[in-house]
Amino acid sequence: MQSVVVEAEKYSLTTGKGSYTLLGWWRFCYLHSFETKQHTIYWNDKVFSGTSEGPEMVRGGGLLVIGQDQDRMGGGYTFSQSLNAVVADLRLYNRTLTNSEALDFVSCKETHLDPQPLVSFSDFKNNWKIEGSVNIEDLNLADICQKESSFLIMFPEAWSFSQAVAMCNNVGGSLPVPISARENEQILSFLNPYIPYLDAHGYSIALGMLKEYETHSHYHYKSGENITYSNFLYRRDEDSNCVAIAVTEDDYGYWYYSKCDLELCTICNFTSVTHLKVSKQFYKLIYSTIKT
Repeated sequence: MQSVVVEAEKYSLTTGKGSYTLLGWWRFCYLHSFETKQHTIYWNDKVFSGTSEGPEMVRGGGLLVIGQDQDRMGGGYTFSQSLNAVVADLRLYNRTLTNSEALDFVSCKETHLDPQPLVSFSDFKNNWKIEGSVNIEDLNLADICQKESSFLIMFPEAWSFSQAVAMCNNVGGSLPVPISARENEQILSFLNPYIPYLDAHGYSIALGMLKEYETHSHYHYKSGENITYSNFLYRRDEDSNCVAIAVTEDDYGYWYYSKCDLELCTICNFTSVTHLKVSKQFYKLIYSTIKT
């Protein structure tokens, strides 16, 4: 959990403190009235309101910097004051939104506000200057509004299905189970940088689902929940009840049945940051390697 304080020191604007889970989307909307000097902040399902001291208007001619603290106009940047996060659907309006409009935004409802925002990401390449280590990607509203964010990690060893399950479980993760074409594509996007380095063990990656022999349906290996999405190109090895995703050129992205004792490369899916304990002996080994 991360403790968050929202404040603007210059004008004594302090909204409060809350705890939020890392690796999740924070939907944020700030409403400010220069006439009444009232402000309201919608932060996911929480609302903060109060008064603030400050200018009667915001004058143009300044510099808007996203994701980086600046100690002086257009400069004074340091790496430690950079935002390590993903920013999406940024909008700056020249009017105070209504409470219902703000609620729609943080509730992930489709919004068509008039007039259009003064600043947004709609024409990113022409309106923004990118500096430093920044990755640009297209996201759908469904990506931002999903209930649970996740990330994948690949391990450089080949394991059987039971070994892969145990390893993912030990580090606080689980085998990936794509339940839509988009989630299947997300796995492939993650695997793409590794494909040139894979050996024969890595041409297929284990998925966290099993086949039910009598009904030929598929279920989640941990929850037992039925998996309705399927991406089999052809059904070879019908006698096997484990499932793998192929990353070879001919079968790229498709599934096939795999023997559960077959050793494959493993990726684990995580929905939160995992804290691991490292033994003192192992820590010394890593430290001595770094020093040399």
